[in-house]
Amino acid sequence: MGKVMVNTKTGKLLQRMLLCGVGAMVVGVSVHSASTPSAGSIISNMAVGEYKEEGSTALQTSRSNMVQTTIIPVYSLTLTADRSIQAKAGQTIYFSHELTNTGNTTDTYNLSVANLAGDSFDYSNLQLFLDLNRDGIPDSTTPVSSYTLASGESLALVVKGDLPAGATLNQTGRVEVKAVSATTSTQVLNTDIATVTDKSAILVRKSFSVSEVNQNDIVTVRLDYQNNGATASGVVDLTDVFDPAQLSYQAGGENWNGVAVNPASGANDPAGIDYYLNANTLHMTLNSVPANSAGYIQFNVKVNRSQAGQIPNTVAVSYDDDNNTGTPNILTNSNTAVLTLKPRYAVEINGIAASASNAAADNLVVAPAVATGAEVSFINYVWNTGNTEDRFNLTFTSDGLPAPHQIEFYRADGITPLLDSNGDGIPDTGVLQPGEKLQIVVKARMPSTYADTSSSNYSVFPQAQSVGDSTKTDTVEDRTSLVVTDATRLVDLTNRPETSSNGLGNGNVDNGGAAWKTLSANTGATVVFPLNVKHAGTPTAYVLSADADGNFASLNLPAGVTGVKFYATATTDCSVLGAEIGSTRVLSDGEEQLYCAVVQLSAQAASATALPIYFRVSAATYVSSNNASNPGFDTIKDAISINSLNSTGVIALEPDLRGQIAPNGTIVYSHTLTNHSAAALGAAYHFSISNDRSNFNTALYYDANDNGVFDSTDPLMTDLSVLPGGQLAAGAQIRLFAKVQNTAYTGVGVVNTTIISLLDGANSSVDSVTDITTISDTQIRLTKLQAKDDACDGTPDGAFTTATLTIGRNPDGSGQCVIYRLVVQNQGALGIGAFTFRDNTPEAMVIFSAPVCADCTAGTISSPVAGQSGSVRGTVPDIASGASHEFEFGVRYVGQ
Repeated sequence: MGKVMVNTKTGKLLQRMLLCGVGAMVVGVSVHSASTPSAGSIISNMAVGEYKEEGSTALQTSRSNMVQTTIIPVYSLTLTADRSIQAKAGQTIYFSHELTNTGNTTDTYNLSVANLAGDSFDYSNLQLFLDLNRDGIPDSTTPVSSYTLASGESLALVVKGDLPAGATLNQTGRVEVKAVSATTSTQVLNTDIATVTDKSAILVRKSFSVSEVNQNDIVTVRLDYQNNGATASGVVDLTDVFDPAQLSYQAGGENWNGVAVNPASGANDPAGIDYYLNANTLHMTLNSVPANSAGYIQFNVKVNRSQAGQIPNTVAVSYDDDNNTGTPNILTNSNTAVLTLKPRYAVEINGIAASASNAAADNLVVAPAVATGAEVSFINYVWNTGNTEDRFNLTFTSDGLPAPHQIEFYRADGITPLLDSNGDGIPDTGVLQPGEKLQIVVKARMPSTYADTSSSNYSVFPQAQSVGDSTKTDTVEDRTSLVVTDATRLVDLTNRPETSSNGLGNGNVDNGGAAWKTLSANTGATVVFPLNVKHAGTPTAYVLSADADGNFASLNLPAGVTGVKFYATATTDCSVLGAEIGSTRVLSDGEEQLYCAVVQLSAQAASATALPIYFRVSAATYVSSNNASNPGFDTIKDAISINSLNSTGVIALEPDLRGQIAPNGTIVYSHTLTNHSAAALGAAYHFSISNDRSNFNTALYYDANDNGVFDSTDPLMTDLSVLPGGQLAAGAQIRLFAKVQNTAYTGVGVVNTTIISLLDGANSSVDSVTDITTISDTQIRLTKLQAKDDACDGTPDGAFTTATLTIGRNPDGSGQCVIYRLVVQNQGALGIGAFTFRDNTPEAMVIFSAPVCADCTAGTISSPVAGQSGSVRGTVPDIASGASHEFEFGVRYVGQ
């Protein structure tokens, strides 16, 4: 089943900020959004096929292997822009610039500024500073010589220098600003020029009263102007244009040097200024600005922008520098001031497609009752109700469906499983834009071993959790019920040795709320509960299970318990363990069986007193509708006392897979093990493998040559000692092959569940995958292959493979392409009818070449248009025994 966990790793990507103006800088450090995967990220993709076996109406699915591409690091940067101002001799000047990391990974930049030769003079006291508040003035007296920026981040810089006091009219001085990548030595340059004038020199600086805002905030704008020249100016026109989608003028509080002004056209303003608003344009005309003087204008604006991001705003300046209307005006701009609308992360998951309603009725999805062993589906919608793009991890906060069952998240087609798109090991939605929704399907297969009452409802609560802000979550209730069948069963589960208070009697779950038996052990040890099953009625076997809360919905184990195994025994106290079992033998009327529940405690378990653990036995074939006298199950409550807590890194073993084999057949599943933690995993980490059918064998192998193909040279893997250096390095990933073989079953319809777990040195489970294999006359193999096509010309650059490839951008900046090939083969003895290929464009990919399938039925092939993302599909009319068919399409990388 899909992994169910809570994300504790929240990363916020930073988003690129733009724009700068004369005399000031734009940005300090901007805010990232959780969008395009960064360098080193792994993009995973899996295909699915659906078909019906001959003579059957049941829709079957087959999953391909998972293929992956790793994003290549790209280092690039920009520095903007060249600056040109007029100044008087001896004046201190400021040139502002913006450095942006336009690559897809973090980089460090060496920064410098120097006088250039070939001009009239050099600046003294020439230095480079940070300008985080964007007012065009250095933030401190400490120069900056290097800085590290994450992908998409920008940095505000200011050049400060003094013109020589002896500089003469029309002389010019040039300086060069340089930023050099410490990784690639790539450099970018800007050139700044100041020209000496003996006339007026107007400088306008624009600033906001705050830098970060929310929608509908009221913000004060301040325009500081000064005349650094030797003469008074003529008319100075200041014009501010507002984009209504971003900002709008807010009347009230307008003033010029503290004196109120009126935005109404033609209104009486103080002498020396004409201030008026015309539609979305604010005009401010000053009659003159005296030499060596300064002033300011203030007004308010309202923030209208709804989506997180930047709101740049610049004032156009036109002034008469020589107070002579017969000569052209000087045209320039203020700095570009920037407001940043803060990211607001929010999510809604509900059951309606019309809106992101959180009404109670819309947060309940009820599916019709299903039969025991049948599949039930719920349609849910995940909405991004925040103001910035985000992705949402999908988990279950509570799972009250009868156990044992399999439950998983799917795309809207109900066929394609949702995968982890950001490398945290949790299925998620992929990136959703603000207001965007994603339809998902929650699908569960109900057990055939659960006895129900005629009126019971069962619910599961899917949760959507923001990756941008893990505190933002929402849940929806998916509810169903079972159609029960009749059988005669009576079973009693008790602790051994028997006492007067050990759970005697069916339904005697606990001892007045307390546990029947409490055992103690140190962390990392095992606790053994001897349990006895006594049966009355028609011969049957009982499935054995354990649970943390007694509802046996998802078989969640208590905190600190890493696994529970069941063993047969020939003793009366479990002092000697026999073979591992998943169910009792078939018990005749009046027969009983002792078995041993061995509970493994984690070495990192927290101390606990009387931690509840529930044990249950349930009929393996039938259930009962008469729970008062003939229930097909019994449950008892015991407890464990344990100690201590440590933490471990995040390690992901994925994905869960399903397949079919012929009687006495074999299948190989491909899995990946990724060490997301900061420390290497040593040889003490090892694997445990369990099959719930005794005549199935599973062996695990390491893809030593990393070619994505199970070769005869791939070594058997029981622990990490077979890896180079005997360990899995931090951040590394390997491919594993699970070879599952049926050694005895000859009938079809038998289903085996294989659980492969990675255990640490204390035998604590770190992560696991589940492979479900069905014996069938029809043995369908769906394989997904990939090949690079850097030029995107439709011709593979090499052989198709299941191995991991790298992807990025070509030297001309175009995204590279990958061609996917899906191959379906019928390895069974019987033909099947129509088979439908289903796939999706992965994260950061779009279609570049439409699907091609020579054997597909006309009209069945569909895909997004080139440049768009979405699902692809195509149907072949039938697949004869031994036949195979191919389906190909190409995707282009559009990430950074």
